[in-house]
Amino acid sequence: MRKLVTLAVALTLGTASAAAFADGNAFVNANAGYSDYNYNKDAFSAPGLDTNLRKRDPAGAVRVGYRWKSVVDYGVEVGYGYLGQARLNVAADPYAARLTQKNRGFLLGGNLNYNITDNWYLSARAGWFRGRNTYTVAAYAPQGTATLRGTNTHTGEYFGVGAGYNFNKHFSLGLAYDTYHTPNSALRSSTFDGMDLGRGTRAGMYSIQGEYRF
Repeated sequence: MRKLVTLAVALTLGTASAAAFADGNAFVNANAGYSDYNYNKDAFSAPGLDTNLRKRDPAGAVRVGYRWKSVVDYGVEVGYGYLGQARLNVAADPYAARLTQKNRGFLLGGNLNYNITDNWYLSARAGWFRGRNTYTVAAYAPQGTATLRGTNTHTGEYFGVGAGYNFNKHFSLGLAYDTYHTPNSALRSSTFDGMDLGRGTRAGMYSIQGEYRF
């Protein structure tokens, strides 16, 4: 992961330096919103089983990069995304279990920006997400408690789209949706002991995005 971060920073800084006299802008943008984990709640539901699923949590991301001007502006970006935490509680007295996970990681990719008018824009981005999934599985029974903790790291892809308003040539504000391929865990595996626990390992982020261009 350190090598990926070093490469991403070097690529971004090197590109911005080489493009210092080109027709474009360095930028920094930030997203603030909530994540939505793609769970299949029905897989955990059964008669006599109390199921409580929390699949949304505060989330955000920050990116820096450089974008060249054209009919459709194009650029490179590097950043960090935090996808919040998802939690599942299941209980059938006197037994219970809690499964949690938290995802975050580094971003490296490209982006497109199309100005419909001087004020309104559409945007898109895609790249690699070096995700780190920290999970906990805890089982509670009259005989005692058993806990499993672990961390998985994986490089997957991310995609995003957005739209918003340019207040001036430096600042814009809009809405965005991004989807991330996150690492597996005991909670995120698509199957576990023959049961369909989830729909893949994707997590979405709905957010407000602000961007400042230099």
